[in-house]
Amino acid sequence: MYPEAAPSKLIKIFLASPSDVQSERDALSGLVREINDVLAFLVPDRELRLELLRYETHTYPDVGQAQDVINQQIPLDYDIFIGVMWKRCGTPTASSQSGTIEEFQRALARREQTGRPTIMFYFCEESVPFPRSDELEQLAKVVRFREELASKGYTLSYPSRASFRDHVRGGLLRAVADLLRGRDQPIRGLEAAPGPMFPAEEDKREVASLAAKFDEIRRTMPSGRERTQRMSEITAALRLKAAAVRASLPEYKTGNSMGQHLAAVCILQQFPNAAELTWLAERLDPDKEPPYTGYQAAVALAQAVRSLPHTDNSTLENGVNTALSLAKRNPNDPGRIRVLEQAISELQAKVASSWLTKTLPFQKEAPNRADRFDQRTDPWSRI
Repeated sequence: MYPEAAPSKLIKIFLASPSDVQSERDALSGLVREINDVLAFLVPDRELRLELLRYETHTYPDVGQAQDVINQQIPLDYDIFIGVMWKRCGTPTASSQSGTIEEFQRALARREQTGRPTIMFYFCEESVPFPRSDELEQLAKVVRFREELASKGYTLSYPSRASFRDHVRGGLLRAVADLLRGRDQPIRGLEAAPGPMFPAEEDKREVASLAAKFDEIRRTMPSGRERTQRMSEITAALRLKAAAVRASLPEYKTGNSMGQHLAAVCILQQFPNAAELTWLAERLDPDKEPPYTGYQAAVALAQAVRSLPHTDNSTLENGVNTALSLAKRNPNDPGRIRVLEQAISELQAKVASSWLTKTLPFQKEAPNRADRFDQRTDPWSRI
């Protein structure tokens, strides 16, 4: 059956990373324990629990190539994939550039087939000390892999290694909330904080400062990798403030600056909303927004495809298709187009999944009758 169902009381999270981000691995482990404490307090009767799958704790020594052992001992039935990279790509395997990349590729292949797992990949923006030649080669691989993921809309960032826990927390809570909503087990208050009705002035001032910095960088810095990195750091900081200023979304949407619009987009990346898909799609119009903001809006639309329920499929289809038609007005910026094409591919699978689910009551009436499920009822025969 598609999508594949996971155990109702356990959410499995697989962590993939090279060896240079051990502190991030430990921070995520601590965060999972914290969320489990919250779940035990909020809904003790449901016995919901997160389990973090790590090679350190979920594998044992065995004969064979190291990555093959990990692949065999950690099944692909997890619900959430979290990848982390900084300056190392990792050790090559028999079939991939590194174990981390191979684990991502396996997760992505399963997602394309079943709709699971939720995928989040975080890249650290902290400065790298002057590298040796072998470290430079590793860093180049990270850059190429990051560009590949950016084309699918799976790339997230955090400005420093010490800040990883703060940045992954919101995404993880949203992913858990999405999974519980899909299982008809929503927990009020578990999502990455709905935000106060009246945001604190301190939070609003911080967002205003970040928006102003974004506008200044666009105005004063030449186009290039350095400017993009600076804008990415601001975007990560705005995502971190999204929960606190969520109620100010209308103000940021109608603001006069590109930085305010980016703040609104970041809120919608963290809190997808079907009512805002048209506004997001319009951010892809090159006459309204710069390419960077348009790209972030495309990522927000991709996240909406992954997070919103099947009942919003029609609205999602209209929004993403509109965005793609606008993005194609600027063919010299293919990044946004690739993210939207990936989102359309995932939406098509989601629609097919929804159609198939509607046929299941008929299927359950005669589970042993193979002749009852033929091309007349198989949605894949019509695609």
